[in-house]
Amino acid sequence: MKPVSNDQRRKSAKGWNRFWRPSIKWLIAAPQAQPYDIQKKLLYHSMGKTNTLVAVHLSIALMASIAIMMTGQAWAYAWLLADIVLGTIRLSIHVAFKRADASGKTGHAVNSTAAGLAWASVLSAAAYQCVASGEWLLILLAGSGVASVIGGISSRNAGTPRYGIILMCVLALPYGLATLISPIPHLFIIGLQTPLYVVAVSVLLLENYKTLLDLYHAEHENRWLAQHDLLTGLPNRAMKLKRFDELLREPQSFFDAEQQSVTVFCLDLDGFKDINDKFGHAVGDAVLIAVADRLRDSVRGVDFLCRTGGDEFVILLPSISPVEAAMVAGRIIERVSAPFDVGHASFDPVDPVQASVHVGISIGSATAPQDGNTTDELLRSADRAMYQAKRRGKGVFIAQGVPIAETVELAPATDADARMGGRLAEMPAMGTDQFPLPF
Repeated sequence: MKPVSNDQRRKSAKGWNRFWRPSIKWLIAAPQAQPYDIQKKLLYHSMGKTNTLVAVHLSIALMASIAIMMTGQAWAYAWLLADIVLGTIRLSIHVAFKRADASGKTGHAVNSTAAGLAWASVLSAAAYQCVASGEWLLILLAGSGVASVIGGISSRNAGTPRYGIILMCVLALPYGLATLISPIPHLFIIGLQTPLYVVAVSVLLLENYKTLLDLYHAEHENRWLAQHDLLTGLPNRAMKLKRFDELLREPQSFFDAEQQSVTVFCLDLDGFKDINDKFGHAVGDAVLIAVADRLRDSVRGVDFLCRTGGDEFVILLPSISPVEAAMVAGRIIERVSAPFDVGHASFDPVDPVQASVHVGISIGSATAPQDGNTTDELLRSADRAMYQAKRRGKGVFIAQGVPIAETVELAPATDADARMGGRLAEMPAMGTDQFPLPF
């Protein structure tokens, strides 16, 4: 016989992995696409019950021990040994999974699922042998054991309904087949009822899944509402502080070759109060939503933008040099200073006029660690720089710690305020009921 080379073994293992790993991932995935945090909670609902796992394996080991005492056959010994080995493997995987979750890493859900399928296959084969033995006590024990495990699956595996239903079928069908072909009188009735039982418990599992999904969606929505601004959809002050603390805790070199570090922008709109006073808060809300969109388009993908209240915003910029930060600030000032078309007509239906308004934005920045090492210190430094920018005029960017003489004024033309005032004077007054709510 020709020996198998190591390369052939590796190719075979890779081919097998390409088949079974995607299949198991499909089994444990939610039937409908879900947000990442909800999918994770659904999976952990099935993976986190270690005490239940221990209790099930102990009870099955006791059943296998009874089968050994009553039959003394090899299959009973193999059953007990397989239950002990697979139980140990599953328990170790579960413990490792929970430890990985606690440390913020990804657990091996695929491995746990494969071990669970292997254990269910062993239990179903043992249940078949219990029926084939003709011993009524073993038949009853196997039936009660399979029914109990299936009932537990409807709750324990509610977060992974595909996997749960497959487990039920693997467990119940061999036992049902054994009772159908058994020569024992009237035992076939159990075989006829087994598929109906599996269908009924599967329906219960799907109902539990829906209840669980609704609960996690409600938690997801409540968490989003608690961490985001309802008007603009941007993260709010609470989310800002959380992200800021995460950035400052991350190990990084604040002074690398390119002088890159964590920078914070404090931003405040110029002339926004005049828009609110003259045209109402509905127009002001529309402008805030448009400003948020322009800010999103002006920052990098790694930057964190949030609204802290009113017309104030904060941007966290990790791993950025002072030159790059000034470029981002200039881009923000340029884009926000462009006119906003609120898209509503005047009161005169004969001569509708599209209304547009202008606002400016002042920006102050602070950088860790030279301007502060904590969230409060950096925010205070950036806030002081922002108020310096507002005192110098509209559309100005000032970095904390940089001499005023060295700062670059990024404002639009000096007559921007006059043009803005003229535009406001030309626009007709509007009631707040002229605009729909933005949410």
